[in-house]
Amino acid sequence: MTRVFITIDWFLPGTNSGGPVRSVANLIAAMPECQFYVFTRNTDYCATEAYEGITPNTWVKFSEHCEVYYCSEQNLSKATLAAQLQAIAPDVLYINGIYSKAFSRWPVSIGKALKLKTVVAARGMLSPHALAVKPLKKYIFLSFMRWINRYSKVIFHATSASEVQDIQLILGKWVQVRNIPNLAREKSSIVKEIVKEAGKSKLVYIGRIAPEKGTLLALSALKEQKGSIELDLYGTCYNEAYWNECLKVISELPASIQVNYHGSCASHEVAHHLASAHALLLPSEGENFGHSIVEAFANGRPVLISKNTPWKNLAAQKAGWDVTPTDLPLAITELAAMDQARYDEWCGGAAAYYEKQILVPFAEHQDAYLKLFSVSTS
Repeated sequence: MTRVFITIDWFLPGTNSGGPVRSVANLIAAMPECQFYVFTRNTDYCATEAYEGITPNTWVKFSEHCEVYYCSEQNLSKATLAAQLQAIAPDVLYINGIYSKAFSRWPVSIGKALKLKTVVAARGMLSPHALAVKPLKKYIFLSFMRWINRYSKVIFHATSASEVQDIQLILGKWVQVRNIPNLAREKSSIVKEIVKEAGKSKLVYIGRIAPEKGTLLALSALKEQKGSIELDLYGTCYNEAYWNECLKVISELPASIQVNYHGSCASHEVAHHLASAHALLLPSEGENFGHSIVEAFANGRPVLISKNTPWKNLAAQKAGWDVTPTDLPLAITELAAMDQARYDEWCGGAAAYYEKQILVPFAEHQDAYLKLFSVSTS
């Protein structure tokens, strides 16, 4: 059995950091052929309190084929990581992210020293919209990494064709890149029916309250709506100034538009919140995958998203709308106007889209991950 050592800043039961946690958890669940060892923090993103009921600084059984080392801040050092890598002696080192000193930069260095097969999942961190945040600092760091040839013999994992281009544009055409999509969580066995009246709709937003997720854009698109619309917001918020902008827009919405903010959403609650709404509203600046989007499809719910995701031409397949910011209000209006019969067609379209895009190629993607982690295949 292939032994895969994973480094990631945050992991379950944490949920505040978003997609990468879900990507890694889904990968582990879908790959019983591998034994996984996850090295991570014992706190969630932007939290100081340790996870309750979890013993830190030792290997804890997570599932039948996965153990997790929840490292405390006091014990987090390059020596600790190196010692655990040497003790586990994995076949493959799978690093999530680019910039983190403890969970990205140290692992690359140690992996080279131990001559481990090393795979780095960029997790969208080299995309144009991600690089636009603190660009100078990132440019200097990435230029230095290229100059010292740090990524020689390292394989990069991209989850879309556009991410392959992003990685090679920034790090060089010579960088090895494997394009394998993220794996989705197991699909709900039953698509729950929901009442839909013409002129009314209930939307749900599941993602960080942040510019890159398009929270303000989503709220602004509700301003001119004539129908009765309810929007439930789920997500962590770390930018008080941005949230105040959101609150200002919410205060200006007509009486027929109701917005409820519920704070963060636990991973196991996502399917329930999606099934309780008519559509997911998430016009983010960019997504390599978008787990809440995929889970919406899995639950037979259409989505209202931007054009900057892998999920394209949705309206033609009655699975949702991938639109520009200008066209988002029109898409929301179209959804609100639907009666039960037309809306049910779109629920079926969303489920069919999931079948075609996720379920059919699932085994093929599993095989691709097995090859990525194989010690005999570079």
